[in-house]
Amino acid sequence: MSEENKPEAEVESVEEPTIKFSDDGEVYKVNDMPNEAKALLMRWNDKNKIKNDYTIKAQNDIDDLNRLMASYEVDMRNILEPAEEKKIEVSK
Repeated sequence: MSEENKPEAEVESVEEPTIKFSDDGEVYKVNDMPNEAKALLMRWNDKNKIKNDYTIKAQNDIDDLNRLMASYEVDMRNILEPAEEKKIEVSK
């Protein structure tokens, strides 16, 4: 196969990881950071994941508790405010 007939390899551009400390702050390339900063970034990422997981679990727990409390409210209302029973009259 000649060079002209070879299919071109598709190359995906992969963006280099970067960080910045504010929206309008300087952008730092992770690969150019000193090892000490890279180690801190890895710890920061780990803690951020733990925080996000904890937040999701807490939100789910709060939702579960709200549903349970609503169920208790319904049960208490049924005890304190029983529905009037309909009387069926039988004609003779």
